[in-house]
Amino acid sequence: MKRHNAANRFSLKKLFAILLIASTCFSSLISQEADANVTSSDGLPEGFIYTLDFVMEFEGCAYINPEYKELNSGQSPINFQPSIGVLWPNYSWIAVQPSVSFFYMNHLWYEDRALPAEIENRTSTTFSFLINLPAVFSIILDTSRFQFSIGPSALLRFATLASGISAEDTGYLGSAAADVEAMNNRFAQGGRWFYISAGIDWLYHLTPQLRAGPVLKANIPLGGLITDKSAQGMLFSIGIKICR
Repeated sequence: MKRHNAANRFSLKKLFAILLIASTCFSSLISQEADANVTSSDGLPEGFIYTLDFVMEFEGCAYINPEYKELNSGQSPINFQPSIGVLWPNYSWIAVQPSVSFFYMNHLWYEDRALPAEIENRTSTTFSFLINLPAVFSIILDTSRFQFSIGPSALLRFATLASGISAEDTGYLGSAAADVEAMNNRFAQGGRWFYISAGIDWLYHLTPQLRAGPVLKANIPLGGLITDKSAQGMLFSIGIKICR
């Protein structure tokens, strides 16, 4: 147990270090343009808040399980995935858009893997937080804006016993509690939390202060591809994006 806890803490430290370095690099690049270009109608620098867009996304997300035919697990589930974030700066062709998304799903433990499960076979309910820190490249038109984004992301997953499942119930490792513990250890180890995100969206100017349009994104489990040689947990989502 102590070894597992130490591994979890070490993985989280690596996560925060990567996100901090990426944030510093993006912010340094963007701030150079912000210092030179952001002025008000009076020719004076605008306040920082005016260069921010608050972003909300409402998406359907497919969690890819390529091994459901070979292993005792469910097919790739579709989850509702809302997210919130900010875009800065909102006037430039290059920006940064940190965001956090949330969804939950069911898992079971089978042959040393945490796999998506149908509700009647589930052991855990897994709460998932997807932290994104992409660079955003924009083509700004008169009435719309086309954007492409790419950058690092981290999928933080926390498995708990599903409703109606007790710790003493039979599990693959002997008990449901043991299965859930194994899931959490696997989620945190081997860099399986590390993803690369990419997306495109087309936002229309509904008003001077409001933009909205379709968004399409993919999150690739780079850590899992390296550690397990598997695309288990790849995410594809489509939905609506709203800015400010």
